Amino acid sequence: MRKALALSNIIAVIAIILFIIQPFRTVPPTPTVTAGEESIPTTEGSYCWDGLLSGGCVDKAYSSVVAMAGEEHPTSVSPGEKITVTFKKKPQKIGAEKWVGEEHVESVNMKNHTIVVPDQRGVHVYHLVAHWKQGDGSYVFSVEVR
Repeated sequence: MRKALALSNIIAVIAIILFIIQPFRTVPPTPTVTAGEESIPTTEGSYCWDGLLSGGCVDKAYSSVVAMAGEEHPTSVSPGEKITVTFKKKPQKIGAEKWVGEEHVESVNMKNHTIVVPDQRGVHVYHLVAHWKQGDGSYVFSVEVR
C-alpha cells in the first residue's frame, strides 16, 4: 500500500513539473518593449520553437503586420525617442522593420536592442523577428509619434 502511494505521489509530482515547465519550453521568449519608463504592449506572431520535450511551429493568421499591430492601441512617444527591446533569454540575432500604412516598409537599424523612432508624426508599426538556437519568433508593436 505504501509503495503504491509513494509511486502515485512521484507520478503526480512529475506530472505537475511537466505541466509547469511545458508551456515555457515550447514557445520563444516574449520581449519587454519600453520607451523610457513606459511599457509598450506587443502582439506575438508566428513562431517555431524546439523545446526540451516537444516543439513545433505556430502560424498566426493576420491579414498583415499592420492588422496584427491593431490588437493593441499605439503607445504615444516623442519624436526621436528611444525604444528598448529586451528578452529574458537574449536572442542570437534580432531584426526589425517599420511599417507606415499597409504598403510602406523600411528596414530598421537596431543598435544594442534599441530603436530610435523617427521625427515624423503618426503611427509607426514595428515588426521584430528574433532568432535563438531553439527557433525564432515574431512580434509587433505600434507607437504614435506626437
